[in-house]
Amino acid sequence: MHENGRADTRSVPIFIGTMGWGYTDWCGPFYPPNTEGRDQIRLYARCFNAVEIDSTFYASPKPQVVEGWYQATPEHFVFCPKVPKQITHELHLASSSHKLVKEFIVTMKRLKEKLGPILFQMPPDFRRSELAKLEGTLPLLDDLATTHGVRFAIEFRHRSLEGRDVAELLRRHRVALAAVDYIILSPKIEITTDFLYVRLIGRHGAFSHHNRIQQDKSERLQKWAEAIQCAADKVEKIFIFCNNDYEGFSPATCNRMRRLLGQGETVFPVDYQRDLFA
Repeated sequence: MHENGRADTRSVPIFIGTMGWGYTDWCGPFYPPNTEGRDQIRLYARCFNAVEIDSTFYASPKPQVVEGWYQATPEHFVFCPKVPKQITHELHLASSSHKLVKEFIVTMKRLKEKLGPILFQMPPDFRRSELAKLEGTLPLLDDLATTHGVRFAIEFRHRSLEGRDVAELLRRHRVALAAVDYIILSPKIEITTDFLYVRLIGRHGAFSHHNRIQQDKSERLQKWAEAIQCAADKVEKIFIFCNNDYEGFSPATCNRMRRLLGQGETVFPVDYQRDLFA
């Protein structure tokens, strides 16, 4: 622990990455120009040690696709899939969604040791009046954590669910309450299990292109870094994911956060290629 009350994040495994990796605008500033889609995750994984899988929100992938991700990435790389929206946005965690949760876990377990926490991103219209559905789902997640070694994080987008009772409910079932920087939510950290899950989202549609920093949030990132450092001695792992909508170009935001947390900036694949042939 430092004298200023902040823990040394270098002593805690920290995973920093983007939300998704397949963006056309990244070809040039991040990937070498004309990089094909099938090569992007391989190049991405040279740069960052984790990624939040955004595509799984729209549909559960085929097993061979998941196996391809595993084979394309190095040892110690971590994938954090987002639960399909059918479970969160359409069924609102109703009991009928539990079978889908189990099926999704079976598919994502093909990532083996590279499978990180699985995110439930709840919609803005999921509120306290539906708390019973959450209470009915958490025992399932607790059981899956015990039987399959899978961990979970959940993000709420309605302020009625910001109470201490909800945090305590998650704590009893070993589920992380995602700390979120989003336009309508309070940006704060509430530790509910042995890992921290942070999402820097921003306002959807804020930028027409995602190829450079367009809104400097240095002061806000500094505050997040300080809060994360203060929480570091209370958890065993830290996961931080940045969205293109946060500053305009999430790989650069990740590098900023890496620097603030003493991780050092990483070299983008396009720059790695330039150095290789210099």
